[in-house]
Amino acid sequence: MKASILVVDDQETIAMSTKAKLMSQGFDVDTAGNGEEALDRIQAKSYDIVLLDINMPRMNGVQVLEFITAKHPYSDVMMMTGFDDFTLATECLKKGAKDYLLKPMDLTELVARINSLLRARASEHQYTDLRNFWQSTVLFDVFGSLQSVRFILNHAAESLKSVLPEKDVLLLSHARSLNDRITQTLKDSVKVTDLAEGSLLFRQVDIDLGYLIKQIFDRYEPCILQKGIVFQQSNDPKLPRVKCDAERIEQVVNSIIENGIETSNPGDLFSVAISKSQVGLYGEPSEYAVCKIEYSNHSITPENLLAILSEKEVAWKNISPTIGVSTFNLAISRRIIEAQGGSFQVESGEKGRIQVRFALPLM
Repeated sequence: MKASILVVDDQETIAMSTKAKLMSQGFDVDTAGNGEEALDRIQAKSYDIVLLDINMPRMNGVQVLEFITAKHPYSDVMMMTGFDDFTLATECLKKGAKDYLLKPMDLTELVARINSLLRARASEHQYTDLRNFWQSTVLFDVFGSLQSVRFILNHAAESLKSVLPEKDVLLLSHARSLNDRITQTLKDSVKVTDLAEGSLLFRQVDIDLGYLIKQIFDRYEPCILQKGIVFQQSNDPKLPRVKCDAERIEQVVNSIIENGIETSNPGDLFSVAISKSQVGLYGEPSEYAVCKIEYSNHSITPENLLAILSEKEVAWKNISPTIGVSTFNLAISRRIIEAQGGSFQVESGEKGRIQVRFALPLM
């Protein structure tokens, strides 16, 4: 695909001659005679590069540059001027310009600098794609799976400690340590703000949400029985099927169950209810399947847990990167639900009870 370029210059002869030269080199080129016209063109069409003259009447190039960097950051700007002003050049570069050219411009040098900028753009896009894949894979797949492995290893160690040979117990303990080390390394490799920015890859299918959650709880039945927790589940038999990524929802429910089992004491009630609602958790007017999971929390609840998980809008940038792994995993769960058009909420009730709810839009 041809690179698209917008040449902005109030001197028509310069704009047209630059356009002709660049088109001869295979670029797709448009022109604008002033700042207002440039803004109209930029809002109507996406440009890879904007060649922008600084000295124009009414709206100068610096003002147009500020608009582009604020509203259209995927367009790179190369400033053009007939005056060699180092202070102005520095100001433009600080405001987001990628290059600063003096007129009259030599065609060979101009094309070389444009191609250099295009190569840099390609590298940035590759890095962004890789970063998005990393975030999606690590934050929303590997991290949650490792947490589940850690939980299962802890359960196995507790269940088998009286029957396993001592060396097997030590080996199991080593596996738990390795898992914890990897989990902490992954958590330290990302920022909490990445939760809001990470791309999620979905494989959406039609599922019976009640049946899926029952299967997950059946899997954790040995852990619930070992802990002596009382379990209850109630489903709306007329609940329509939900279109979502079953593996992601399974990860969310795993996180909630594991957190609930770890923080409950023998004899505590662990309940799950699935029903249909005409509104979302924050009053959104549509039909939703709502899953409510309630359990006891006898461990110390991080002060920012509810701030992260209960508010309608999350200021991810204000969340401390030192939050615990379990809280981090629940925050990932919230992000997964929201990315599928749903909502996620945690509330603290009486006597240390925690209520986790998530809503998914019905088909």
